[in-house]
Amino acid sequence: MRSPLVFLLFVAGLSADSVRLEFSESVQRLVVQNRDFVAAKQNIETARLNYRAAYANFFPQVTAGMNYTQGNSATTAQLAGQSSTYELYSASLGVSQNIFSGLADYYSIKRARANAELSEATFALTAARTLYELKAAWALQNLASRQHTLALETQRRRRDNLRMIELRFNSGSENKGSVLLATSYRAQADRDVNQSLRQRAQSATELKRVLNLAQDTELEISGSPEVKEPPQEVQLGELAKKTPEYRQAVAQELSAEATADQSISPFFPTLNASGSMFRQGATFFPQGDRWSVTVGVSYPIFSGGKDYYAMKANNSALEAARRNRESVETLRVSRLQQALQTYRAAIENAKVSQALLEASTVRAQIARVKYNNGLLSFDQWDIIENELINRQKDVLQTRYDTEIAQAAWEQQTGEVP
Repeated sequence: MRSPLVFLLFVAGLSADSVRLEFSESVQRLVVQNRDFVAAKQNIETARLNYRAAYANFFPQVTAGMNYTQGNSATTAQLAGQSSTYELYSASLGVSQNIFSGLADYYSIKRARANAELSEATFALTAARTLYELKAAWALQNLASRQHTLALETQRRRRDNLRMIELRFNSGSENKGSVLLATSYRAQADRDVNQSLRQRAQSATELKRVLNLAQDTELEISGSPEVKEPPQEVQLGELAKKTPEYRQAVAQELSAEATADQSISPFFPTLNASGSMFRQGATFFPQGDRWSVTVGVSYPIFSGGKDYYAMKANNSALEAARRNRESVETLRVSRLQQALQTYRAAIENAKVSQALLEASTVRAQIARVKYNNGLLSFDQWDIIENELINRQKDVLQTRYDTEIAQAAWEQQTGEVP
C-alpha cells in the first residue's frame, strides 16, 4: 500500500505550474509581468496626460447650468391667510477666458514637459535595472545548474578514483592514508552535490521574483545572453550624457528652471474676460435673454513677502539642480569607466581560465595513466587531480563573472528591453 505522503506529493506536483523559458522569452515576459517595469511605464502615460492637461488654461472655459425653484413668499395675500406658491425655471451659459496670467500658464506647460521627460528617464532607469536583475538572476541560475552538473561529474570521478586506490591498496602498492584521503574526497563530492541542489533552488527564487512567477512554479530555463567583446574605444563623456541617470538629472534641472521662472508670475498683472447669458421664467423653457460681459485686470501689490521669498527659494533650488546635474555627469563617467574595466578584466580572466582548464585536462589524463602504471606517486597525481577540479570550478565562476560584468556595463549605459 502506497504512503499517503507520496500520494500528496504526487498531487502537489501535478498542481504546480511548469514553465520553460528561453532567455529571449524571459525578456518578453519581463516587459509584461515585472511590477516595477509596468509601474514605471504607467508613470510615463500619467506624465504625458498631465502635460496635455497643462494646455487647458489657454482655452476658454465653458459652463452651463439649469435650476428649478419652488417656494412661497410673504405676499399681502399670504399675510391675509392665503397661501402663495411659485415655480421658477432658470438657465445660464457662461464663458471665461484667461488672457494673461503673468506667464504662469506658459511655465506650467514647461514644467509639465520637464516632468514628462523625467518620467521617461526614470522609466529608462527602472527598465535598465530590471533587465540587469533578470540577467543576474538568469546567470546565477545557469551557474547553479552548471555547478550541479560539475558536482555530479566530480562525484563520479572521486568514486572511480577511490575504487582505483582501494584496488592498489589491496594489492599492496598504496598506503592507508591515500585510501582515507580519497574517501574524504568522495564525501566532499557528495556534499557538493547536495549544496549545488540547494543553490539551484535558491537562485530560482530570485529569478521567479523578477519574472513575477509564483514560487511553486517549476521553472526550466535554457540559453543565456550572448557574451560580447567589450568596446575598445569609448567616448565616456558622450556616453555618460545618454545614460538614464544623466537624463533624469537634466529633466530635474528643467523642472526646477520652469518653477523658478514661474515664480515671477505673481509680480505681473492678470487679465481675464468672461461673458454669460441668463434666462428665467415661470415656464420651461424660460424665455427672455439676459447677458453680461466682464473684463477684469488685477495686480498684486503686497503679499507679505511670500512671493519674493518663494522666488528666492526656487532660484536656489534651480542652482542646486544644476550642480546635481554636473555631479551626475562626472559620476556617470566614473561609473562607466569602472564597469568597462571590470568587463574587460572578466573577459580576459575567462579566456585564461579556459586555457588553463584545457591544459589541466590533458595533464590529468596523462597523470591518471602514469599513476595506474606506477610511474607517478599518489601525492603528485592528487595535486594534478585537484588542480583539474579547481580549474573546472574556476571556468564556471569566470563565465558567471563575465555575464555579470557585461550585464553591469549594459545597465550603466542604459540598455532597456
